Amino acid sequence: MAASGLKFVIVGTGNISNTYVQAISKIPDCEITGIISRSGKAPSSLENADSVIIADSLKNMHAAYDAVILCTPNSYHHTGAIEAAALGKHVLVEKPLDINLINCNTMIAACHKANVKLGVAYQRRLSGDNPLIKKLIEDNVLGRIFAVDLSVKYYRDENYYKSSPYRGTRSIDGGGPFMQQASHYIDLYGWLFGKPDKIISSLHTYVHHIESEDHGTALCFHKNMTGTITTSTATKPGFPAELEIHSDKGTVILENDVITFWAIDGVDNPSPREHTNKHTGAATPLVNDTTNHEMIIKDFVNAVHENREPMVSGADARLATEIILEIYKNNIE
Repeated sequence: MAASGLKFVIVGTGNISNTYVQAISKIPDCEITGIISRSGKAPSSLENADSVIIADSLKNMHAAYDAVILCTPNSYHHTGAIEAAALGKHVLVEKPLDINLINCNTMIAACHKANVKLGVAYQRRLSGDNPLIKKLIEDNVLGRIFAVDLSVKYYRDENYYKSSPYRGTRSIDGGGPFMQQASHYIDLYGWLFGKPDKIISSLHTYVHHIESEDHGTALCFHKNMTGTITTSTATKPGFPAELEIHSDKGTVILENDVITFWAIDGVDNPSPREHTNKHTGAATPLVNDTTNHEMIIKDFVNAVHENREPMVSGADARLATEIILEIYKNNIE
């Protein structure tokens, strides 16, 4: 492997693969040496496609590489991770880790047995003011938090779901916006506030012709806190994700990961207000700003070289899938 970088093979050539191609091109000493593509085509954004080996499977990949990035549909994540681990390759997975806990456990165990790193691209943990909020909570600056409201009201048109037959399916996508579009923020919720003790949800399909929900709300009960999580791909035209935190000291509101309202007794707003996030996800899955992906990839590369766990390890990312599955399980309709 390179002195300070890694050689990657990208598995899958859907839209999200272009995000990783663009992000890796901006990271010194990192490069893409191979693409796994059933169609034989490389991601459209790959500029040096002629120098990259394209194969139909990892077993047929002859390029030199250190790690894979899994950009396949959600239900295939575990198969790619297990195959890569058996080859002694590190694994970075596009969210979610997988769509059921058995698969998640198998992935984690396979990578542990092979002594390779397993990271997941839940890059919202690194985005905007989210790391600051995490530290403020840990340092008890916000006081006793008793209510949290998370809203991820996006919009996807019918063409989005028609573009790939697996979109919105339970067997491959793993569900609707809770498992797909809002998965990043449910990971953030679990990272900041922990796993709820009990969840009750109401999920519906109002607008799209899909088998999963396109709108829903979950009520999350913690020991000393109540949370709500509302997600959607039906709320036209799509709105910025918003997180409201209420405590005995006041209120903090974040929009697209940036503090937009601060009223905590005796504490000035600590945000530098310099953060920007061009990609909101509100109305399109396309990512124009790859900054957060670059950070998660750099952390993954450093984890490999430093022989430590990535910031979002497989075990960490499992919690988001666990919360989402509880939301689906406890739907009262």
